[in-house]
Amino acid sequence: MVRTYGARFEKLYAAAVGTRLGDSARSSAVAVLGAQLTGSPAVVSLVSAMSFAPWLIFGLPAGALVDRWDKRRAFLLSDSIRCALAAALVVATLAGRLSMPLLIVFVFALTTLQTVSDNCFTSLLPSTVPNEHLGTANARLSASQSTVGIAAAPLGSYLASIGGALPFLLNVLTFGAAAGWVTSLPPDIDRQVGESTRGAGTQPASRTPGGILRALALEIREGLGSVRGHGLLSLLLLCVATNNFCNGLNSGVLPLLVIRDIGVHPGAFGFLTGANAASMVLGNLAAGRLAAHEVPHRHVAAVAIALKIPGFLLICLAYSLTALVMGMAVLGLAAGLWNVPSSTLLMSSAPQATIGRTMALFRTISVAGMPLGAVASGLLASSVGIRASVTVAALLTGAVLISYLWQVQRLAHPAVSPPGRK
Repeated sequence: MVRTYGARFEKLYAAAVGTRLGDSARSSAVAVLGAQLTGSPAVVSLVSAMSFAPWLIFGLPAGALVDRWDKRRAFLLSDSIRCALAAALVVATLAGRLSMPLLIVFVFALTTLQTVSDNCFTSLLPSTVPNEHLGTANARLSASQSTVGIAAAPLGSYLASIGGALPFLLNVLTFGAAAGWVTSLPPDIDRQVGESTRGAGTQPASRTPGGILRALALEIREGLGSVRGHGLLSLLLLCVATNNFCNGLNSGVLPLLVIRDIGVHPGAFGFLTGANAASMVLGNLAAGRLAAHEVPHRHVAAVAIALKIPGFLLICLAYSLTALVMGMAVLGLAAGLWNVPSSTLLMSSAPQATIGRTMALFRTISVAGMPLGAVASGLLASSVGIRASVTVAALLTGAVLISYLWQVQRLAHPAVSPPGRK
Protein backbone atom coordinates (compact mmCIF):
# COMPACT_ATOMS: atom_id res chain seq x y z
CA MET A 1 0.00 0.00 0.00
CA VAL A 2 1.40 3.39 -0.99
CA ARG A 3 1.59 5.85 1.87
CA THR A 4 -0.09 9.19 1.18
CA TYR A 5 1.04 12.47 2.68
CA GLY A 6 -1.80 14.79 1.75
CA ALA A 7 -2.77 16.89 -1.25
CA ARG A 8 0.09 19.37 -0.90
CA PHE A 9 2.77 16.70 -1.21
CA GLU A 10 0.94 14.87 -4.01
CA LYS A 11 0.74 18.03 -6.11
CA LEU A 12 4.37 18.97 -5.52
CA TYR A 13 5.34 15.34 -6.18
CA ALA A 14 3.48 15.33 -9.52
CA ALA A 15 5.13 18.60 -10.55
CA ALA A 16 8.62 17.35 -9.64
CA VAL A 17 8.27 13.98 -11.38
CA GLY A 18 6.75 15.62 -14.46
CA THR A 19 9.57 18.13 -14.83
CA ARG A 20 12.15 15.35 -14.30
CA LEU A 21 10.58 13.47 -17.21
CA GLY A 22 10.85 16.52 -19.45
CA ASP A 23 14.38 17.47 -18.36
CA SER A 24 15.78 13.93 -18.67
CA ALA A 25 14.21 13.37 -22.08
CA ARG A 26 15.52 16.72 -23.32
CA SER A 27 19.08 15.96 -22.13
CA SER A 28 19.30 12.83 -24.26
CA ALA A 29 17.40 14.43 -27.15
CA VAL A 30 19.74 17.42 -27.50
CA ALA A 31 22.72 15.06 -27.74
CA VAL A 32 21.07 13.35 -30.71
CA LEU A 33 20.00 16.63 -32.30
CA GLY A 34 23.48 18.11 -31.81
CA ALA A 35 25.07 15.14 -33.58
CA GLN A 36 22.58 15.57 -36.45
CA LEU A 37 23.28 19.29 -36.80
CA THR A 38 27.09 19.20 -36.73
CA GLY A 39 29.99 16.79 -36.94
CA SER A 40 32.18 18.82 -34.60
CA PRO A 41 32.81 16.99 -31.28
CA ALA A 42 33.65 20.29 -29.57
CA VAL A 43 30.33 21.87 -30.54
CA VAL A 44 28.34 18.76 -29.58
CA SER A 45 30.06 18.68 -26.18
CA LEU A 46 29.17 22.36 -25.74
CA VAL A 47 25.47 21.47 -25.97
CA SER A 48 25.92 18.83 -23.26
CA ALA A 49 27.84 21.31 -21.11
CA MET A 50 24.83 23.63 -21.15
CA SER A 51 22.99 21.03 -19.07
CA PHE A 52 25.21 21.73 -16.04
CA ALA A 53 27.00 25.06 -16.65
CA PRO A 54 24.07 27.23 -15.42
CA TRP A 55 24.22 25.44 -12.07
CA LEU A 56 27.84 26.48 -11.64
CA ILE A 57 27.06 30.08 -12.62
CA PHE A 58 23.58 30.73 -11.22
CA GLY A 59 23.07 27.99 -8.62
CA LEU A 60 23.98 30.07 -5.55
CA PRO A 61 22.36 33.35 -6.73
CA ALA A 62 19.19 31.38 -7.52
CA GLY A 63 19.20 29.98 -3.98
CA ALA A 64 19.51 33.48 -2.53
CA LEU A 65 16.64 34.72 -4.70
CA VAL A 66 14.47 31.75 -3.72
CA ASP A 67 14.96 32.68 -0.05
CA ARG A 68 13.70 36.19 -0.88
CA TRP A 69 10.76 35.23 -3.07
CA ASP A 70 7.46 33.46 -2.56
CA LYS A 71 8.64 29.98 -3.55
CA ARG A 72 5.28 28.86 -4.91
CA ARG A 73 5.07 31.85 -7.26
CA ALA A 74 8.72 31.51 -8.29
CA PHE A 75 8.20 27.80 -9.07
CA LEU A 76 5.10 28.65 -11.11
CA LEU A 77 6.82 31.49 -12.98
CA SER A 78 9.97 29.52 -13.83
CA ASP A 79 8.10 26.50 -15.20
CA SER A 80 5.67 28.73 -17.09
CA ILE A 81 8.56 30.51 -18.80
CA ARG A 82 10.22 27.16 -19.56
CA CYS A 83 6.96 25.99 -21.10
CA ALA A 84 6.88 29.09 -23.33
CA LEU A 85 10.54 28.67 -24.34
CA ALA A 86 9.99 25.03 -25.23
CA ALA A 87 6.94 26.02 -27.30
CA ALA A 88 9.05 28.59 -29.17
CA LEU A 89 11.65 25.91 -29.90
CA VAL A 90 8.92 23.60 -31.24
CA VAL A 91 7.81 26.35 -33.63
CA ALA A 92 11.39 27.06 -34.72
CA THR A 93 12.05 23.37 -35.35
CA LEU A 94 8.86 22.88 -37.36
CA ALA A 95 9.75 25.95 -39.42
CA GLY A 96 13.18 24.48 -40.21
CA ARG A 97 15.01 27.17 -38.23
CA LEU A 98 16.70 24.92 -35.67
CA SER A 99 20.47 25.49 -35.59
CA MET A 100 23.32 24.78 -33.19
CA PRO A 101 23.52 28.36 -31.83
CA LEU A 102 19.76 28.38 -31.24
CA LEU A 103 19.86 24.97 -29.57
CA ILE A 104 22.74 26.02 -27.29
CA VAL A 105 20.99 29.25 -26.26
CA PHE A 106 17.68 27.51 -25.53
CA VAL A 107 19.26 24.66 -23.55
CA PHE A 108 21.23 27.19 -21.50
CA ALA A 109 18.07 29.23 -20.83
CA LEU A 110 16.00 26.18 -19.87
CA THR A 111 18.67 24.91 -17.47
CA THR A 112 19.11 28.39 -15.96
CA LEU A 113 15.40 28.48 -15.11
CA GLN A 114 15.73 24.96 -13.76
CA THR A 115 18.07 26.31 -11.06
CA VAL A 116 15.10 28.33 -9.77
CA SER A 117 12.41 25.65 -10.05
CA ASP A 118 14.58 22.92 -8.48
CA ASN A 119 15.59 25.19 -5.58
CA CYS A 120 11.94 26.12 -5.04
CA PHE A 121 10.89 22.49 -5.02
CA THR A 122 13.50 21.29 -2.52
CA SER A 123 12.80 24.31 -0.29
CA LEU A 124 9.02 23.69 -0.32
CA LEU A 125 9.09 19.93 0.22
CA PRO A 126 9.59 20.10 4.01
CA SER A 127 6.43 22.23 4.20
CA THR A 128 4.28 19.49 2.67
CA VAL A 129 4.93 16.56 5.04
CA PRO A 130 5.54 16.17 8.79
CA ASN A 131 9.20 15.86 9.76
CA GLU A 132 8.75 12.25 10.85
CA HIS A 133 7.57 11.33 7.33
CA LEU A 134 10.20 13.33 5.44
CA GLY A 135 12.42 10.27 4.95
CA THR A 136 9.74 8.04 3.43
CA ALA A 137 8.42 10.92 1.30
CA ASN A 138 11.94 11.56 -0.02
CA ALA A 139 12.31 7.84 -0.76
CA ARG A 140 9.10 7.75 -2.76
CA LEU A 141 10.08 10.85 -4.71
CA SER A 142 13.65 9.63 -5.36
CA ALA A 143 12.44 6.22 -6.55
CA SER A 144 9.90 7.82 -8.88
CA GLN A 145 12.41 10.28 -10.32
CA SER A 146 15.01 7.53 -10.83
CA THR A 147 12.44 5.35 -12.59
CA VAL A 148 11.31 8.24 -14.77
CA GLY A 149 14.96 8.99 -15.60
CA ILE A 150 15.49 5.42 -16.81
CA ALA A 151 12.54 5.66 -19.18
CA ALA A 152 13.07 9.28 -20.22
CA ALA A 153 16.60 8.94 -21.62
CA PRO A 154 15.74 6.42 -24.38
CA LEU A 155 12.40 8.17 -24.94
CA GLY A 156 14.13 11.49 -25.60
CA SER A 157 16.61 9.92 -28.02
CA TYR A 158 13.82 8.10 -29.87
CA LEU A 159 11.65 11.21 -30.17
CA ALA A 160 14.61 13.23 -31.48
CA SER A 161 15.36 10.57 -34.09
CA ILE A 162 11.83 10.59 -35.54
CA GLY A 163 11.07 14.30 -35.22
CA GLY A 164 13.22 17.12 -33.85
CA ALA A 165 10.25 19.02 -32.44
CA LEU A 166 8.85 16.09 -30.43
CA PRO A 167 11.20 16.26 -27.40
CA PHE A 168 10.44 19.95 -26.95
CA LEU A 169 6.73 19.30 -27.37
CA LEU A 170 7.08 16.85 -24.48
CA ASN A 171 8.71 19.67 -22.50
CA VAL A 172 5.74 21.92 -23.26
CA LEU A 173 3.40 19.28 -21.84
CA THR A 174 5.46 18.45 -18.74
CA PHE A 175 6.31 22.05 -17.82
CA GLY A 176 2.72 23.12 -18.45
CA ALA A 177 1.38 20.31 -16.28
CA ALA A 178 3.87 21.17 -13.53
CA ALA A 179 2.80 24.80 -13.61
CA GLY A 180 -0.81 23.66 -13.29
CA TRP A 181 -0.05 21.49 -10.26
CA VAL A 182 1.88 24.32 -8.58
CA THR A 183 -0.96 26.77 -9.28
CA SER A 184 -3.30 24.55 -7.28
CA LEU A 185 -1.02 24.63 -4.20
CA PRO A 186 -2.32 26.89 -1.40
CA PRO A 187 -0.73 30.37 -1.38
CA ASP A 188 0.40 29.94 2.23
CA ILE A 189 2.54 26.86 1.54
CA ASP A 190 5.73 28.94 1.75
CA ARG A 191 6.48 29.20 5.47
CA GLN A 192 8.92 32.05 4.94
CA VAL A 193 6.60 34.52 3.14
CA GLY A 194 6.39 37.78 5.02
CA GLU A 195 9.09 36.86 7.55
CA SER A 196 12.28 38.74 8.11
CA THR A 197 14.41 36.17 6.34
CA ARG A 198 14.68 38.29 3.25
CA GLY A 199 16.97 40.62 5.17
CA ALA A 200 18.58 43.06 2.79
CA GLY A 201 15.82 42.51 0.27
CA THR A 202 13.55 44.83 2.26
CA GLN A 203 16.07 47.62 2.63
CA PRO A 204 15.84 50.73 0.41
CA ALA A 205 19.40 50.28 -0.90
CA SER A 206 18.48 46.95 -2.44
CA ARG A 207 15.94 48.58 -4.75
CA THR A 208 18.71 49.81 -7.03
CA PRO A 209 20.56 47.34 -9.28
CA GLY A 210 23.79 47.85 -7.37
CA GLY A 211 22.00 47.48 -4.05
CA ILE A 212 20.32 44.27 -5.17
CA LEU A 213 23.65 42.76 -6.23
CA ARG A 214 25.28 43.76 -2.93
CA ALA A 215 22.35 42.32 -1.00
CA LEU A 216 22.49 39.05 -2.95
CA ALA A 217 26.24 38.79 -2.35
CA LEU A 218 25.68 39.33 1.36
CA GLU A 219 22.90 36.74 1.48
CA ILE A 220 25.03 34.18 -0.38
CA ARG A 221 27.77 34.74 2.20
CA GLU A 222 25.22 34.28 4.98
CA GLY A 223 24.08 31.02 3.39
CA LEU A 224 27.66 29.76 3.15
CA GLY A 225 28.23 30.79 6.75
CA SER A 226 25.18 28.88 7.96
CA VAL A 227 26.63 25.68 6.44
CA ARG A 228 30.18 26.33 7.63
CA GLY A 229 28.97 26.84 11.20
CA HIS A 230 26.76 23.72 11.21
CA GLY A 231 28.57 20.47 11.97
CA LEU A 232 26.17 18.09 10.21
CA LEU A 233 25.67 20.27 7.13
CA SER A 234 29.44 20.74 6.75
CA LEU A 235 29.89 16.97 6.98
CA LEU A 236 27.20 16.33 4.38
CA LEU A 237 28.75 18.91 2.05
CA LEU A 238 32.12 17.15 2.30
CA CYS A 239 30.46 13.82 1.51
CA VAL A 240 28.51 15.21 -1.46
CA ALA A 241 31.58 16.91 -2.93
CA THR A 242 33.78 13.83 -2.62
CA ASN A 243 31.04 11.44 -3.72
CA ASN A 244 30.44 13.23 -7.02
CA PHE A 245 34.15 13.77 -7.62
CA CYS A 246 34.63 10.00 -7.23
CA ASN A 247 31.71 9.34 -9.56
CA GLY A 248 33.48 11.53 -12.12
CA LEU A 249 36.73 9.62 -11.57
CA ASN A 250 34.85 6.44 -12.43
CA SER A 251 32.72 7.64 -15.34
CA GLY A 252 35.40 9.77 -17.02
CA VAL A 253 37.40 6.84 -18.42
CA LEU A 254 34.83 4.06 -18.00
CA PRO A 255 34.14 3.75 -21.77
CA LEU A 256 37.87 3.32 -22.45
CA LEU A 257 38.23 0.76 -19.68
CA VAL A 258 35.19 -1.20 -20.86
CA ILE A 259 35.69 -1.12 -24.63
CA ARG A 260 39.43 -0.80 -25.17
CA ASP A 261 41.03 -2.35 -22.10
CA ILE A 262 38.58 -5.20 -21.40
CA GLY A 263 37.28 -5.57 -24.96
CA VAL A 264 33.54 -5.42 -24.30
CA HIS A 265 31.44 -4.80 -27.42
CA PRO A 266 30.25 -1.16 -27.56
CA GLY A 267 26.66 -2.32 -27.87
CA ALA A 268 26.90 -3.93 -24.41
CA PHE A 269 27.86 -0.66 -22.72
CA GLY A 270 24.18 0.03 -22.08
CA PHE A 271 24.06 -2.94 -19.71
CA LEU A 272 26.29 -1.00 -17.33
CA THR A 273 24.16 2.15 -17.24
CA GLY A 274 21.01 0.03 -17.07
CA ALA A 275 22.31 -1.98 -14.10
CA ASN A 276 23.35 1.23 -12.36
CA ALA A 277 19.97 2.92 -12.87
CA ALA A 278 17.87 -0.11 -11.94
CA SER A 279 19.81 -0.78 -8.73
CA MET A 280 19.52 2.90 -7.84
CA VAL A 281 15.74 2.51 -7.80
CA LEU A 282 16.14 -0.53 -5.54
CA GLY A 283 18.34 1.57 -3.25
CA ASN A 284 15.67 4.29 -3.11
CA LEU A 285 13.01 1.74 -2.19
CA ALA A 286 15.23 0.10 0.42
CA ALA A 287 16.00 3.48 1.98
CA GLY A 288 12.27 4.18 2.14
CA ARG A 289 11.61 0.90 3.96
CA LEU A 290 14.42 1.64 6.41
CA ALA A 291 13.02 5.13 7.03
CA ALA A 292 9.56 3.67 7.63
CA HIS A 293 11.11 1.39 10.29
CA GLU A 294 12.77 4.46 11.83
CA VAL A 295 16.33 3.34 11.14
CA PRO A 296 18.43 6.50 11.75
CA HIS A 297 19.26 8.31 8.53
CA ARG A 298 22.90 8.74 9.57
CA HIS A 299 23.30 4.95 9.77
CA VAL A 300 21.81 4.39 6.31
CA ALA A 301 24.10 7.10 4.91
CA ALA A 302 27.13 5.34 6.41
CA VAL A 303 26.12 2.04 4.77
CA ALA A 304 25.70 3.85 1.45
CA ILE A 305 29.20 5.34 1.62
CA ALA A 306 30.68 1.97 2.61
CA LEU A 307 28.98 0.19 -0.32
CA LYS A 308 30.70 2.43 -2.84
CA ILE A 309 34.12 1.03 -1.90
CA PRO A 310 33.47 -2.56 -3.12
CA GLY A 311 31.65 -1.10 -6.13
CA PHE A 312 34.73 0.85 -7.23
CA LEU A 313 37.02 -2.09 -6.44
CA LEU A 314 34.90 -4.47 -8.54
CA ILE A 315 35.29 -2.13 -11.52
CA CYS A 316 38.99 -1.61 -10.86
CA LEU A 317 39.65 -5.37 -10.76
CA ALA A 318 37.15 -6.32 -13.49
CA TYR A 319 38.21 -8.21 -16.60
CA SER A 320 34.74 -9.28 -17.77
CA LEU A 321 31.38 -7.69 -18.50
CA THR A 322 29.80 -9.62 -15.60
CA ALA A 323 32.17 -8.08 -13.05
CA LEU A 324 31.62 -4.63 -14.53
CA VAL A 325 27.84 -4.99 -14.31
CA MET A 326 28.15 -6.12 -10.70
CA GLY A 327 30.33 -3.14 -9.86
CA MET A 328 27.96 -0.64 -11.49
CA ALA A 329 24.98 -2.32 -9.78
CA VAL A 330 26.63 -1.95 -6.37
CA LEU A 331 27.39 1.72 -7.09
CA GLY A 332 23.78 2.28 -8.15
CA LEU A 333 22.48 0.64 -4.98
CA ALA A 334 24.81 2.81 -2.90
CA ALA A 335 23.62 5.95 -4.73
CA GLY A 336 19.97 5.06 -4.16
CA LEU A 337 20.59 4.43 -0.46
CA TRP A 338 22.56 7.69 -0.13
CA ASN A 339 20.12 10.01 -1.89
CA VAL A 340 17.24 9.50 0.55
CA PRO A 341 18.93 9.89 3.97
CA SER A 342 21.26 12.66 2.77
CA SER A 343 18.34 14.68 1.32
CA THR A 344 16.28 14.11 4.45
CA LEU A 345 19.10 15.12 6.79
CA LEU A 346 19.77 18.18 4.65
CA MET A 347 16.13 19.30 4.50
CA SER A 348 15.53 18.75 8.22
CA SER A 349 18.81 20.39 9.32
CA ALA A 350 18.99 23.40 6.99
CA PRO A 351 17.88 26.66 8.66
CA GLN A 352 14.53 27.74 7.23
CA ALA A 353 15.86 31.27 6.80
CA THR A 354 18.57 30.09 4.39
CA ILE A 355 17.12 26.83 3.04
CA GLY A 356 17.14 28.00 -0.58
CA ARG A 357 20.80 29.00 -0.40
CA THR A 358 21.71 25.79 1.41
CA MET A 359 20.01 23.60 -1.20
CA ALA A 360 21.61 25.63 -4.00
CA LEU A 361 25.08 25.23 -2.47
CA PHE A 362 24.70 21.46 -2.27
CA ARG A 363 23.35 21.23 -5.82
CA THR A 364 26.17 23.41 -7.17
CA ILE A 365 28.84 21.34 -5.43
CA SER A 366 27.14 18.19 -6.67
CA VAL A 367 27.11 19.37 -10.28
CA ALA A 368 30.71 20.62 -10.13
CA GLY A 369 32.07 17.35 -8.74
CA MET A 370 31.34 15.22 -11.80
CA PRO A 371 33.21 17.23 -14.48
CA LEU A 372 36.13 17.88 -12.13
CA GLY A 373 36.40 14.17 -11.40
CA ALA A 374 36.13 13.34 -15.10
CA VAL A 375 39.01 15.71 -15.93
CA ALA A 376 41.10 14.22 -13.10
CA SER A 377 40.39 10.71 -14.38
CA GLY A 378 41.80 11.61 -17.79
CA LEU A 379 44.97 13.03 -16.25
CA LEU A 380 45.44 9.95 -14.06
CA ALA A 381 44.79 7.58 -16.95
CA SER A 382 47.36 9.37 -19.11
CA SER A 383 50.08 9.46 -16.48
CA VAL A 384 49.50 6.33 -14.36
CA GLY A 385 47.10 3.95 -16.09
CA ILE A 386 43.49 3.39 -17.14
CA ARG A 387 42.51 1.85 -13.78
CA ALA A 388 44.22 4.43 -11.59
CA SER A 389 41.25 6.77 -11.31
CA VAL A 390 38.87 4.05 -10.04
CA THR A 391 41.50 3.01 -7.49
CA VAL A 392 41.77 6.60 -6.29
CA ALA A 393 37.95 6.76 -6.08
CA ALA A 394 37.91 3.72 -3.79
CA LEU A 395 40.66 5.19 -1.57
CA LEU A 396 38.98 8.60 -1.34
CA THR A 397 35.65 6.98 -0.47
CA GLY A 398 37.34 4.98 2.28
CA ALA A 399 38.82 8.18 3.71
CA VAL A 400 35.41 9.88 3.57
CA LEU A 401 33.80 6.92 5.36
CA ILE A 402 36.32 7.14 8.20
CA SER A 403 35.81 10.91 8.46
CA TYR A 404 32.02 10.51 8.35
CA LEU A 405 31.92 7.88 11.11
CA TRP A 406 34.25 9.92 13.31
CA GLN A 407 32.33 13.16 12.80
CA VAL A 408 28.92 11.56 13.34
CA GLN A 409 30.17 10.01 16.58
CA ARG A 410 31.57 13.38 17.66
CA LEU A 411 28.32 15.20 16.82
CA ALA A 412 26.24 12.60 18.67
CA HIS A 413 28.48 12.80 21.76
CA PRO A 414 29.94 16.31 21.94
CA ALA A 415 32.79 16.83 24.36
CA VAL A 416 31.78 18.36 27.68
CA SER A 417 34.04 21.06 29.09
CA PRO A 418 35.33 20.48 32.62
CA PRO A 419 33.68 22.56 35.40
CA GLY A 420 34.94 26.09 35.53
CA ARG A 421 36.25 26.05 31.93
CA LYS A 422 34.44 27.90 29.16
